[in-house]
Amino acid sequence: MQTILVLTDFSNVALRAAQYAIHLAGQLHSRRILLFNAYQSLEPVSNVPVTPELPIIQANPDELYKESIMQLDKLRDLLEPTAAGITIDTLSEDDILEEAVRKLISKEQVDLVVAGLADKSNLEKFLVGSHSIRVMESCNYPLVIVPEDARITPLEKVLLAVDFETLRRGKALAGLVEILNSIHAELYVVNVASDEGYSSETKEDIQHLHQLLDKYHPSFNYVEDTNVVNSINEFAAEHDISMIIAVHEKKGLLATIFQKSVSKQLAWNSNVPLLILPA
Repeated sequence: MQTILVLTDFSNVALRAAQYAIHLAGQLHSRRILLFNAYQSLEPVSNVPVTPELPIIQANPDELYKESIMQLDKLRDLLEPTAAGITIDTLSEDDILEEAVRKLISKEQVDLVVAGLADKSNLEKFLVGSHSIRVMESCNYPLVIVPEDARITPLEKVLLAVDFETLRRGKALAGLVEILNSIHAELYVVNVASDEGYSSETKEDIQHLHQLLDKYHPSFNYVEDTNVVNSINEFAAEHDISMIIAVHEKKGLLATIFQKSVSKQLAWNSNVPLLILPA
């Protein structure tokens, strides 16, 4: 975990995420933080079709860039006193955030992305969503989402939320092992399911997971409940969990509309930092 990319829009929520990233970098022995701001000089009027009579709004790109760089420098100056041994670089680009991040992952050899998430009402979630959630939906890289009210504490207790079907279909286990080797925290493995019992395939998954994780001496917990997110959050609160790890499986448009993503619900409803691993 050499380079951590921190997304910022200079809000208080983004500042909290940046402060958390500095703290996390120390525990992961990361050497570099890259503060990144994506701005857009061309932006259509919301919900209004672009026509010759009503063109898109164009801001002065030079002014936007200067303002972005100035704010990034201020943020770096604020963070540097707590970032001993960590290089803090800054970058500003006129681009759509999700696209910019995707390009930076390989260009800057990014190992981990950190973003903040403000608490919003259900209506706000539906209408405007969140940059962090949109990044999560498109990511193929580890992403830490830091809630607005998250505590900045050492990673002493980590909860791995397990969905066996998602793990079985994806390739997240290698990335999970890399993370666990880096953080050296007490591990709680939690699977929440209804009381319908486990299929023979799931029993094999459980055995495989035990074999993979036994070296970390985890606590395995199998919870019967129909509300997965509530059970995970209640477990996290009861055991003073420092971070929740979840595997996120990208879905097509129709699946995104009609199926509820546990990882997305955790991002919206948890006050514990959430590490998303791509399935």
